[in-house]
Amino acid sequence: MKSRGTHHVVELLNCNSKILNSPEELEKLVIEGIEKSGLSYEKIISHKFNPVGITVLAIISESHIALHTYPEAGNISLDVYTCSDAKKQEKFVKFIQRKLKPASTRIAEVQRGSTIELINPSWIVSESNYDYEVKYYVDKMLFQKKSKYQLIEIIKNKTFGRMLFLDRDLQIAEYDAHIYNKALVDVLKNKNGELKRVAVLGGGDGGILHEVLKHNPGSVTLIDIDEEVVEASKKYLKKICYKAFDDPKVTVVYQDVMKYLAKGAKFDAIISDLTMHPEAFTRLDRPTYLGKLFDRIKSRLKKGGILSMQCSSAFDNETFELVDGILTSRFSGVNYSKVYIPSFCEEWIFATAKN
Repeated sequence: MKSRGTHHVVELLNCNSKILNSPEELEKLVIEGIEKSGLSYEKIISHKFNPVGITVLAIISESHIALHTYPEAGNISLDVYTCSDAKKQEKFVKFIQRKLKPASTRIAEVQRGSTIELINPSWIVSESNYDYEVKYYVDKMLFQKKSKYQLIEIIKNKTFGRMLFLDRDLQIAEYDAHIYNKALVDVLKNKNGELKRVAVLGGGDGGILHEVLKHNPGSVTLIDIDEEVVEASKKYLKKICYKAFDDPKVTVVYQDVMKYLAKGAKFDAIISDLTMHPEAFTRLDRPTYLGKLFDRIKSRLKKGGILSMQCSSAFDNETFELVDGILTSRFSGVNYSKVYIPSFCEEWIFATAKN
């Protein structure tokens, strides 16, 4: 079959616009873009989701335009498909970029009617929120499953060994797991005898748990929402978790951390391996969600208790500034360190603080 048109799939990230939750303004924007780019407008409809998010679908004589907004993250997914001059739809995309001012844009072009390969099984691309992506060669896919919460993949890579990805985001690799885990746990040095109770938030691969146990705590509670991550790690990431999950000092709780932290006993130390980008699972805006999270972490730390956490890539200035404001307003002795993680191909920021 010969090609019958061009399809542009576009992601507009961190848009500097206040109209992402307004169906009326978005319809006006799409219609104006159609007219200015030389495409032919026929009809438009939109739907507003509760509490946020808009889908707009425009019928044009050449085919269609569709977009969906994620106001809580400032992102837009845009589809433009025409069977006419592709330069017109390129003009439309550029018009939307000018109006919404995204921090970055990702565009894929597909010639429709030709053979389309959507996924290359030999590679996993781990995306970032800034100006590059990292592609990892899959020597062997060891585990792949969509759990209730996320896509779990464990691959074998010739350089980095076994690697865990959640929703295509690299979490840990055998090659340098010790670097990442020690960056989080070394703050517990010289605390033997004082570590009666330690909590690990996230960290379902078990690597942090293994590192914590080296410091002889009285007990460790690991809280992770996804049991299937833990079970897959026990089977396929034994060089990362070793036998940490079998230690009698360890209790594993499968629960959302916000619910777990709402009440209960206090800890001498809390180690957080949670994402600082919770947009995928909360309707709250990011500052509000993270503020509530760290309020609850503080409430579960003993006086003088230690908080250790991963913050962000050293390139993610927006996240670092947000986390810094949250920590310094709630804790004392806040300190940061930058550690190069080879499998991440970048420096990562870690923080420690006291209650």
